Amino acid sequence: MSLKKQTLSGVTWTFIDFFLVKGLSFFAMIFLARWIGPTDFGLIGMIAIFIAIGKTLTDSGMSNSLIRTKQAEESDYSTVFFVNLSMSILAYFSIYFLSPLIADFFGYNILIKLIRIYCLVFFITAFSAVHLTILNKEMKFKQITKINFLPTIIGAALGLYLGYNGFGVWSIIWMSIVTEIIRCILLVMFSKWQPKFIFSRSKFKFHFNFGYKLMLSGLLDTVFKNIYNVLIGKYYAAQTLGFYERSKQFCEYPASTLTGVLGKVTYPMLSKVQDDVVRLENIYRKLIRISFFIIAPLMLGLAAIGKPLFLLFLGEDWLPAVIFFQIICLAKILYPVHAFNLNILKVYGRSDLFLKLEIIKKTIVTITVIIAFQFDVLGLVWSSVFTSFASLGVNMYYSSKLINYPIKEQLKDLSPILFQSLATGFLMYYIVNLTLLDNQLFFQLIAATLIGLIFYLSLGYLNKKSPLHQAILLLLNRNL
Repeated sequence: MSLKKQTLSGVTWTFIDFFLVKGLSFFAMIFLARWIGPTDFGLIGMIAIFIAIGKTLTDSGMSNSLIRTKQAEESDYSTVFFVNLSMSILAYFSIYFLSPLIADFFGYNILIKLIRIYCLVFFITAFSAVHLTILNKEMKFKQITKINFLPTIIGAALGLYLGYNGFGVWSIIWMSIVTEIIRCILLVMFSKWQPKFIFSRSKFKFHFNFGYKLMLSGLLDTVFKNIYNVLIGKYYAAQTLGFYERSKQFCEYPASTLTGVLGKVTYPMLSKVQDDVVRLENIYRKLIRISFFIIAPLMLGLAAIGKPLFLLFLGEDWLPAVIFFQIICLAKILYPVHAFNLNILKVYGRSDLFLKLEIIKKTIVTITVIIAFQFDVLGLVWSSVFTSFASLGVNMYYSSKLINYPIKEQLKDLSPILFQSLATGFLMYYIVNLTLLDNQLFFQLIAATLIGLIFYLSLGYLNKKSPLHQAILLLLNRNL
């Protein structure tokens, strides 16, 4: 199969995986939000940083190293497998013994049990991480989607059952754990690779030298992504954190899903053409414009219809979360641009630059958060928008050094898309607030979405240089 066919097939199946399969979990969470309320979601938000840290430590950045290694051998895979397993044990027991301190910090004793049980996912994901990495490396996204389907169905069904029957926060915990257990079993069962009792010091050194910088970058990113959870959970009510946490997750689902579909498929694909700089730059330019063409209007459109969206799906109890949702949507506009710029560094093995720019960006975040914290919780949330845009220049600067795509040209390519998206967002907001549609939540959403979509696509069609035309040509051309 040609690289283009592999990529298009990968995008299709990864799209199905992210939107249909993982979408089941997303909608299950919507029902759970109605049943168990913002306070229980606030408890999950308090421990989110520790779950994310544990998962980052477990992977150790070595999965990315395996993907970019062109001639990986049995010793590579088995070595990384045992390292991941060892790191999962270290991560679990570290957080296990810290759980009483964490509970004291936030003032909720229930966090001890939540953490000690939820963190069992470290072992589960570590056991099947290499199996999943091999499927990603070989671009077998159809098989990954099929494997993900059953665990998601069972996990979502269990979570809904528990939530409906009054299990509260535990419905979320067991939904996640059961999903990961079944996924792990299926990955091991249907994978052609099984670990051997092999540990190579040279292979460990090779992958760790690349991976540890990504791991440190990931830890920095994890801590600072969740710093808002820590501050809100410490200084405000759990309910307030629940509003923020759900708003963030609802924003991240479309942004990270669309970016994840392209990023997951294109990283191994770009790795295969890393020696052809001209071709890589050409592919990258198309990808970044097409992804931004989709993400920008989507996030601004969601912000515009935030109020009727929350009222219709979550109910009035969640109405205070709307402002959080709208602000975070603005911060997520640049999600694909950040992701693809960072992918270039990984493709060329520049994990040193990856770590360096993470330190720079997190310094910006630290200063911004210290200032923003003086302006109450909304000031804190608004700071995420500023740091997202401020970090853009840092990411672009380093990636532009590796490919012939300067910052000025990237901004020139993205600016028209941003202006079209802003115009669409304002139009949708106006439609939602029409007096004619007051108290007609469903019709507000349908009217705003359809008119906004037609308006945006019309602007794209009229502009012959629009990514809309590029996307069509990309599908019709024989070569990527």
